[in-house]
Amino acid sequence: MSDHAVTIALQLRWGDMDINSHINNVAIARLLEESRVRAMPRLIASGSAAPQTDDATATGTGLVVVRQEVEFLATIPYTEDDILASVWLSRVGRSSFEFGSVLADASGRRFVQAETTLVCVDPHGAPAAMPENLVAAMRDRLDEPVPLRRRA
Repeated sequence: MSDHAVTIALQLRWGDMDINSHINNVAIARLLEESRVRAMPRLIASGSAAPQTDDATATGTGLVVVRQEVEFLATIPYTEDDILASVWLSRVGRSSFEFGSVLADASGRRFVQAETTLVCVDPHGAPAAMPENLVAAMRDRLDEPVPLRRRA
């Protein structure tokens, strides 16, 4: 796991469970999204070198998810205990970057690992270079990619 990972506690909802009595894959995608959104300000906009997230709106740029690879390691049973999401930066380019993510329980048992690619886009949806100070700040917090099985 990353030295720069942000840990987010997430609550499961009873309605996230499917007919097999475990958390549905669509709900898992939502958990990954929620953890990514909550971690983003701490991973991207923290530090004096990085612009605040409002700066993206001011410059007419936005972020779009263009790829997400999810590996299901074990089913997530419904529980009232929090699921812990660890999120970190695993790759930083000029106009795109990746988040590594792991969903686990408090004991450290991993259920899901994922890599999600986001691209900075201009108002017309075309890829746009991120400000150099933002890229530099993000690279300072860069860590290893998720050890997905296909890469092993």
